[in-house]
This record gives sequence, structure tokens and C-alpha cells, in this order.
Amino acid sequence: MRALLFIFVLISFVPSAFAAEEYICPMHPHIVGKEGDTCPICGMSLVPKIAEPTTSSEKTEVHGAALQVDPTYVQALGVKTAEVGKHEFGKNIRAFGKISANTRLETAIDVRTDGWIVDLPVSAVGDTVKKGDLLFTYYSPDLMTAQSDFLIGARLGSRLGGAEQRLRLYGMDDMAISELKKNGRFLDHTPFYAPADGTVTMLEVRKGSHVNSGGNVLKLQDFSKVWVGVDVPNRDVGFLEVGTPATVTLPETGEKFESTVEFIHPVNSPETRTVTVRLALDNPDGKLKPETYVDAVFKSNVSNRLSVPEEAILYGGNGSYVFENIRDGEFRPVTVKTGITANGLTEITSGLKQGQRIVTSGQFMLDAESNLRGGMSNMDHMHHNAEMSHE
Repeated sequence: MRALLFIFVLISFVPSAFAAEEYICPMHPHIVGKEGDTCPICGMSLVPKIAEPTTSSEKTEVHGAALQVDPTYVQALGVKTAEVGKHEFGKNIRAFGKISANTRLETAIDVRTDGWIVDLPVSAVGDTVKKGDLLFTYYSPDLMTAQSDFLIGARLGSRLGGAEQRLRLYGMDDMAISELKKNGRFLDHTPFYAPADGTVTMLEVRKGSHVNSGGNVLKLQDFSKVWVGVDVPNRDVGFLEVGTPATVTLPETGEKFESTVEFIHPVNSPETRTVTVRLALDNPDGKLKPETYVDAVFKSNVSNRLSVPEEAILYGGNGSYVFENIRDGEFRPVTVKTGITANGLTEITSGLKQGQRIVTSGQFMLDAESNLRGGMSNMDHMHHNAEMSHE
């Protein structure tokens, strides 16, 4: 059908024979209209009706493996070409992932002596704090004794290294110890300050709670950087390494974030037959929420490759091939071997050289005409042989 359409289009676009006032459908000639109309049956644009039909053999010829088309009809057939060149790209590996908290930025606040929570300014999961903010105050007999030893030593002029170290072992930080030195008296309620910016992700106490030595009070998580765990199929993991670039996309918004592979887990999942690959992303505005599912594309084995547009490749029983534009109006099929396909490009491993021009649009019409011409030539050859045998 493509071959017949190709022949009809060639016949239709004969400038000297246009009857510009009348337009017909190439597939349904009984449909008549004016310029710009479309066929109500097939939707094709109407073309000028010719007064004196010309056979397609006058417009296309096959010489050897080359197909010649009158240059004036190339544009009418929608033939577009591109130059074979080198482009930097690699194999695209697509997988699904999930955002998680960066555990390297998690801080646990525990107490090291028995005592009671006195004040609790940070009282709910989700509260955010800055470094140095007061988290809670704590009453502990052991801490009171350690403070007493420190203050007595300071008044007697003793060396305070051991006494100060004892305070640190009981959980007092630099800010609390500085406050003790400045006041020169007991801190009945020892303050505990945030050691870093973060959000409260776990809170195990309430105001007035008793906490045993070593008990958990709360956890702070910094979400300014997050991780993305991507489950990559086993067959593709071998193409990845630490540093491989990747693009993470939020499906809901379409936002994209660039990253690189930070870590490849050494153990695969037997249930899903995947290996978790970890990416790290900056998250200064908090857009990336843990437990959110994302799409990830890894750009592996990136190099400068000889390539053509993906749509230029045709596939047949003998493999892949393209149509080379030898010169104006002359085309020929060229068998090629292909490599990876990514970013709209297909790698050419053999069959073409840089600088050659190939057809990227309209190649199906050329292919149909080439096959038709080849078939007619074979029929003529068979008819000639038959006549010779009768003689």
C-alpha cells in the first residue's frame, strides 16, 4: 500500500500538469475539494489533480542498488536527511527508587545518668530546631554531684581537667559547661542543647518523664540532604559504578534532579532480582520528602559514539539498514550494525562513516519504492528468461 501511495504522490506532483482549481484525495480520487481540504474518508490532505498523468517510472529509476528520484519531488515526499556524526551518550538504565533520610545526618540525644525531664521546649515530632536551641532541661543527682566537684575544684585552684571530663561523660556539652563556669554555681536543671540543625523525628519522653541511664530522649534529622535508593535489575548493575551520572524525576511534578551513584550495595534481593543503588541529593528547600517514589535514569558508559537519529534505522529480514543520500535525488540502502540506543540516537558500529548523509524522514516511502522497483525488475528478468526458453 505504501508503494502504491508513493507512486501516486509522484504522479500527483507534476508542476506542468497542475489543475490548480481542482484538488483530489490521493487514496480516494472521487473526493474533490479545494486547496487545504482533507479527505473525509482517510483524513489525507487533498493534492492538485493533474490533467495529463505521468507514469511513476519517469520520475523514479533504480540503477544498480541506487534509487533515483527527481530532485523536484524529494520535498513533496517529505524526505529529510541528516549527517552521520559523533555524539556523546551512553546506555540509559531506567529504574524506580524511593527517597529516604540520610542517616549520616541523624543525631540521637540520650542521657547517661538517671534523672527527670524538667522542661521540654521541643515537645512534638516534626518540631524543627537550630544548632544551639534548648531541647530540654534535666535533673540528675549524678550530674549535681559532678557539678559540685567541679565548682569546689575551681575554688581551690585545683586542676579541673578530670572534673570537666566527668561532666562531659555525664552528657553536659560545651554550652552547658560554659554556663556553669560563668555562673559559678549549680545548674539545678542541666540544659541540653541541639548539637545541629534538624527536625525531631523521634520523641520518647514528656515533661516530667523519668529516664534511666542510657535512655533515649529524642532524635534529630537534617533533611537538607537526602538519599535515593534505586532498585536496579541485576542485568544492568554491571554497567554502573560509583560516579555514574543519574537523573531523578518526581512523577507528580516532573521536576528533575541531577546526581551520581554514591554507593552500590553488595547484596542483591532474591525476591525482586534487583540491587539497591544509592544516590545523594541536595534538598535545601525540603521539596524531596522521604518515602516518595521517584523515577531514575542512569547514563552509563558515556562516550563519543558514531550515531544517527534513532528513527533513521529500518529493520528487515537481513538486519538493520538506512538509506544514504548519495547526491541530490539519489539514494541507496546501506546495511549497518547498531549498538546502544539512547537520547534519540542509535550507535553505528559498522556500515557508515562520519560525514555521510542519511535519510531520517520519508525513508519508508523510499524503501517501498525500492522494493517495488526491485520486484518489477525481477519479474521482467523472469519473463525474459521464459521467452528465451520457448525459443
